[in-house]
Amino acid sequence: MGKKVLIVDDEAEQIDFASTVLEENGYTPLSATNGIEGMKMVRTERPDLILLDILMPERGGIGFYQDLKHDQETKNIPVIIVTGVTRGGHFDDYMLRQGQDIPAPDGYIAKPMNADRMLKLVRELLS
Repeated sequence: MGKKVLIVDDEAEQIDFASTVLEENGYTPLSATNGIEGMKMVRTERPDLILLDILMPERGGIGFYQDLKHDQETKNIPVIIVTGVTRGGHFDDYMLRQGQDIPAPDGYIAKPMNADRMLKLVRELLS
């Protein structure tokens, strides 16, 4: 069983795409459709990395990220932001951190996801 990658995204096709690519490359994909489910998965499964969407129902990616990085048990889990929310084609991590004393995400992938870019970032962060 490969390293665990949690995909937190409310779009089933994004989860399916990422899961397929990860599985074909030896990783164990896990999934959640919002930040509440995602945090439960973090606590029970202890993923090695998280692919995180920003805009989701119930508990979005911003709140999830902040909760994750404020928790001593989970703050060191690498996070790659996967989103269509950009400014001029780039993700503004200030929006995510909102002036809080938490680190910037470990990577960024624009939607629609590119499999090669995703795998490159995942491999770099999990090597």
